[in-house]
Amino acid sequence: MKVATWNIGGGILGESHQYGVIPSLDYYASVLAEHLPDVVCLQEAHDFHGRGIGQTEYLARNSGYPHFASFPTSQSHMAENAYLALGIISRFPIQNAVYKKFPNPGLETTGPNGECWKLHDKGYVMVQLDLGGRTLGLVNGHCFPLHHFGASPIEPGFAQIWDMLTADLLAVVDTGPAVATVDLNYARAKDLMGEALRPGYYFSAFEGTPTTPKGVQQDHILYGHALRLLTTTVTATSSDHSYCQASFLV
Repeated sequence: MKVATWNIGGGILGESHQYGVIPSLDYYASVLAEHLPDVVCLQEAHDFHGRGIGQTEYLARNSGYPHFASFPTSQSHMAENAYLALGIISRFPIQNAVYKKFPNPGLETTGPNGECWKLHDKGYVMVQLDLGGRTLGLVNGHCFPLHHFGASPIEPGFAQIWDMLTADLLAVVDTGPAVATVDLNYARAKDLMGEALRPGYYFSAFEGTPTTPKGVQQDHILYGHALRLLTTTVTATSSDHSYCQASFLV
């Protein structure tokens, strides 16, 4: 099974935080066609709350995936009348979805063009994939970009966020095979979720591998002890995040 994660930043190309740029979803579909993942977890896919086809649905339908789900998290800072969403597209049925929102610390700062930046809501979704006779637990998350607000996720004031995510990761892996894909906005997953990354729980598929054009890792794929890692792919793209994929023997 090939599982991918990709922050598509509203479907635009180039640097993040561009406002009003026309999405290039066919480019994103072409990358999926090249790598042929079985499951794709998306962050910052635009959802329009029923006023049009969301980006998760568009990519699913145009890439031949029969199952998809979109979970809006906050108003988009890149397009009017759009919401940022966590998306999942899959060759397998998606069941028992639960979305959880992180407690928002409410930070504000001034952006590079003098605009006011406010911390958008973030969170994660937990689902089960029906593999036919058994299930795979899947977590897809997006964490706060605290570095843009002069803060670090390892500060004690943010511990509640990581305790919350860690508890659910452990609950998912206790039920059977599990994969978690997370845009942590931070490089070292063990600093934040050490309890989950102990032997016998989760492993990191590509710890220490840059996933952004700035040469830092923000995106992670974690996999439970019941899976065997076969290959990993982290490839630069025309967006501001790499396409990340791991294949497993389930």
